Amino acid sequence: MERIVRPARKLVGEAAVPGELESASQALVLAALAQGESRIRNAPPSCRRLVGLLRDLGVPIAEEQEVLVVRGQGQRGFSAPCDIVSLEGLGEEALCLLALLCAQEFSSRVRLGAAQEEGRQLLALLAQAGVEARSEEADLWVLGGGPPLQPATYVAADLEPGLKLALLVAGLYTQGATILREPLKAGERVERPLRQWGIEVMRRRQDGEWALSIEGGQTLQPRELEIAGDLPLALPLVVAALGLRRSELRLRRLALRPRRRFFLDLLRQLGAPLILEENEDGTTDLLVRSGKLKPTRIAEGRAEKLLDQVPLLAVMATQIEGEFLIRDVQALRQIQPDYLAHLVRQLRLLEAKVGEFPEGLVVEGGYPLRGATIDTRGDAGLSFAFAVAGLWAEAELTLADTQGLEEVFPAFFTTLEKLQERRK
Repeated sequence: MERIVRPARKLVGEAAVPGELESASQALVLAALAQGESRIRNAPPSCRRLVGLLRDLGVPIAEEQEVLVVRGQGQRGFSAPCDIVSLEGLGEEALCLLALLCAQEFSSRVRLGAAQEEGRQLLALLAQAGVEARSEEADLWVLGGGPPLQPATYVAADLEPGLKLALLVAGLYTQGATILREPLKAGERVERPLRQWGIEVMRRRQDGEWALSIEGGQTLQPRELEIAGDLPLALPLVVAALGLRRSELRLRRLALRPRRRFFLDLLRQLGAPLILEENEDGTTDLLVRSGKLKPTRIAEGRAEKLLDQVPLLAVMATQIEGEFLIRDVQALRQIQPDYLAHLVRQLRLLEAKVGEFPEGLVVEGGYPLRGATIDTRGDAGLSFAFAVAGLWAEAELTLADTQGLEEVFPAFFTTLEKLQERRK
């Protein structure tokens, strides 16, 4: 799909972005486990595969005016799948579903796909609760259909939050208390989603650790909720507003997880005038005003954490006076054809002053951009970045293929239209 982006004077107003996939996936599985009808707003398009998997397990899910209506079946009301349950592409978000399947009276054949590492780890831990799983081939497992799960105690010092939540979900299928022990410095309160669905989880200090305890047999209560906005999807709007004078933008109800806010923290270090306002429900409103940023050097561990945002960083650097260095991102050259080289070619079409070297690029910023036709290769990251460039350019910019962007943020260009004031 081709899109034309025209220069703007400023961005003013309020906007929301699609919900975070991790939160939406958790909500869908917990709604399926509840007894009764739940309504989920602002679920991202990327959760459609999970919706399909839950429907195949006998969970009725309808769409009503951008709301997912889930008729929960309770813990034992699922149907045996007719085919292999493929978790390919779902990543950590699939772990709660995997735990659910392990506890069913019927057996399932599950292909872990991209979730193989986390899935194997979860199955190994659930063996302590009596889960029996056998591998048919590399990432295809047969699980469920065994005896009832037994309470267990897990040491969760190095576990990701998604794994911890999945262990607590499995604990609902036991007769007794499942205990999860984690360090006092543990960041995310993984029990919070369960508490929101009416499940009691006790947290107490014990022997220099946190001990989380969940009693099996509890029933999840249906509820209505709105999924908090995905911070990475808000970043293009943030960067665009920073580069347009007199912009004032509020991005509503974002999820600010510590492991996903590296770009936002970088902006603040560079002098971006950002204000964070916490809401009572744990979400955050982000207020953005235009501002002058400082050039910097991004390398090593920081570069690795920002790898997905390199196109947006590079476009942003074109408007920052001075030399902006991005190195140690040679992993992008493994995306064929060479992603980094392609990014540099597209920047040069805008007459950006950019140099390329084997492990990265350097941008000399502070110069105007001209309009051009950009080959985004259907990539969401490139489309977001050059859409921002189009708002700053001196003439209209054409994005040749925005399919990847519009799959994750269908209303992005409509949102831009509502927020922007055109140059005369």
